[in-house]
Amino acid sequence: MSKLRAFREEITPFIRESWTMGWPMILIMFFHFTIGLADVYVAGFMGTEVLAAVGYVGQLYWTLMILATALSVGTVSMISQAYGAKSIEGVGNISANSLMMGCAISGALTVLSQIYSSEIIGVAGMPESIRPIAESFIRIFSFVLLPTYMMIITGGILRSSGRVRVAMVNSCLASITNVIGDFVLGFGWGPIPALGYTGIAWATAFGTSLGMVLNMAHIFSGPYRIRLSRLRKPMPTCIRNLVKLGVPSALQQTAWNAGTLVVYFLVARLQEGEITALAAMTAGVRIEAIIFLPVFALNMAAAVITGNRLGAGDPVGARSGARATATLCFSIIIIPATLMFIFAPQVSQWLTSDPSVYAEMTRYLRINMLGIPFMAIGISLAGALQGAGDTFGTMRIIFTGMWLVRIPLILTGIHILQAGAVGIWVAMTISMIIMCGLLILRFRGDKWIRASFDRKTKSMLWQACLKSGHTGQGG
Repeated sequence: MSKLRAFREEITPFIRESWTMGWPMILIMFFHFTIGLADVYVAGFMGTEVLAAVGYVGQLYWTLMILATALSVGTVSMISQAYGAKSIEGVGNISANSLMMGCAISGALTVLSQIYSSEIIGVAGMPESIRPIAESFIRIFSFVLLPTYMMIITGGILRSSGRVRVAMVNSCLASITNVIGDFVLGFGWGPIPALGYTGIAWATAFGTSLGMVLNMAHIFSGPYRIRLSRLRKPMPTCIRNLVKLGVPSALQQTAWNAGTLVVYFLVARLQEGEITALAAMTAGVRIEAIIFLPVFALNMAAAVITGNRLGAGDPVGARSGARATATLCFSIIIIPATLMFIFAPQVSQWLTSDPSVYAEMTRYLRINMLGIPFMAIGISLAGALQGAGDTFGTMRIIFTGMWLVRIPLILTGIHILQAGAVGIWVAMTISMIIMCGLLILRFRGDKWIRASFDRKTKSMLWQACLKSGHTGQGG
């Protein structure tokens, strides 16, 4: 009982901080979710081919975003630490170098996507019936790769430098623009002609561009603004450290996405009931995505809180803040996970009228809900590790959990135990619990605390972005 009291006394002061950072992030995740929902809803009125193309191209498009999100992870880690150290120069210089990298990467991808759009569609293996539609989407989306990269990176800059509510408002306005654009541009309104399925792509383009402009307006103003002179003077060591933190994150996302595709492949090749299992999993994943919104939001909140504390020279506070965020994440997620477990039959019945899919979806949801509380703790702690700069350690754990645990367990369940789809769902849950255990073990150690310390220079990685070597106020 004394241990429980001590734990409560340790994290209680940090719960408010976690919630203050977390609730705007939850809303940001919700706004992003509504964009995808509106795209799919409007596409559904335009035919099966358009709906299939939207889903296919959406997955392909966000694959191109892996480098943006990876760069954002490194940026958030370094800026949150510089902000914790109250270094105006550090925040501005890291932001400038991150934007320069984002422009270079997205610019190259834009050119390649424009030139090789047909080849990209072909390599993706899209059915012939949707290729013309998908190619139109790719061409329009490629024009907004740069704004999308900038919006992702600037959003990370804002939330890691004490401006998370600004990022929330800008995300809300961009999402509203996108959703309204889906309907207005897709179906037409007054003098605006109906653009059909291309209207969905242009709505995304306008919404993303607006979000980028709004974010840019804030990062070029205020005390922690980017100075224009820094955009003309790249800092090689600063860029190197951003790459050092970002590359493991990119590899982690690639390993996870590739592993997920393998899981879909294995489900689709079950000896019997493969279509039923695939339909159940596809629908179940959509339901889980809603439940996961606060989990991934608090993952990002944990990264900022941990980085801020480490930048301020408070490793004890960094650890306590991470524990508080994990506790908050668990407390929030346990309610919807429990309700989903109880009402899985009703939810499944609402989504499908096929009796076999209904039964399989119910099993999928109930088995996976058992692992959700563990996942909540693991993902929030992963955010803390990334905020501390331990992106390599996190990558190893995610790779291990997916490729050395989940996929071998699924193969065992299918080919040795002959457990069918249920064996796959159980393997997914077990691997989730094991990944959580590995992240907890990593967190309980001390290596992640020192992950952002450069032994060669005897300084923090973010300090390589200082010209003066001064870490306090000023710039």
